[in-house]
Amino acid sequence: MTESSSAAAAGQDRTPYVIAIDAGGTNTRVGCFGPDATLVGSAIGRGGSPNHNHDGAQQIGETVRRAIAGAGLDPATAQCVSAGVAGCGLGEREGDPDAFLDLPELACPKILVNDAVIAHRGALLGRPGVIVVGGTGSMILAITEAGEQIESGRLEHYAGGARHLVFDAMQRILLGRAGDQDVWLVDAILDHWQVATIGELRRRMVDQGGLDRNEVKRKYGDLAPLITGAADRSPLAAAAVATLATRTADGVRLLAPLIGTDPVAVALVGSVATANAFVDRFAAAVAPESPSIRIVPAALDPLRGAALMAYEQIGWATAHFRSS
Repeated sequence: MTESSSAAAAGQDRTPYVIAIDAGGTNTRVGCFGPDATLVGSAIGRGGSPNHNHDGAQQIGETVRRAIAGAGLDPATAQCVSAGVAGCGLGEREGDPDAFLDLPELACPKILVNDAVIAHRGALLGRPGVIVVGGTGSMILAITEAGEQIESGRLEHYAGGARHLVFDAMQRILLGRAGDQDVWLVDAILDHWQVATIGELRRRMVDQGGLDRNEVKRKYGDLAPLITGAADRSPLAAAAVATLATRTADGVRLLAPLIGTDPVAVALVGSVATANAFVDRFAAAVAPESPSIRIVPAALDPLRGAALMAYEQIGWATAHFRSS
């Protein structure tokens, strides 16, 4: 039996498609897209970032396989895999995608870049500008008019992600900076850590040092929505969000003169970076500037940014994505 008839016998769809992957510290999102930008298969799995997950590569592989199998697609008709993975694809982690992606059954071309790259590609559609990724992790990436990719770390800058926001808030509590309007927030944080007093919270934080670091980071990061959601009611939460927003704005301002445009387009993606409390404080911190900075909505999400890169790799027309 030929490969084609075997696939047909198994009821697999022989339509060609590309596989887009957006893998962060918390979740891995996979989308299979047909030639007309239609989403023909999808799945969500656990985080695929090697910085936050010991089994990141395996989680990506499993999520891809679920997306393919769930849609009844044939692995043999996959045309390209395009993966944006937090912690991969820039600087020291650049390398062979086949060495990281656990997908030996897919013989098509593979692309491995940092998740900020697919976020930039989707948000700004290839135009120069800056993308701020703020979620489980953090990345501020500029792409210049000349096409150079420069992240804020090249200027010895790091803003921080969800857990850093929580570190700030909790340290303020330990330093005795919580006021009457913060009592409910302090109680919620104590409840999260299953302790009754601030003294017990201090001890609990110390004791985290002997635990798995990735689990500890997730435990802290889980509190970030509480902090951003409290910013309009709790002065302590507002101060923590403002500090992170200002550090992030500083990273954008460091990169902006390198872009070569005025204004410089800046898009925000990720659960922390798109929280209303963060956006408001970030906008205040970046203006006024020279060159001027203009916050713009993302044209496409990071998953479709990855799909665009796959389309370009194999020569498929991208107009369907731009109009979808």
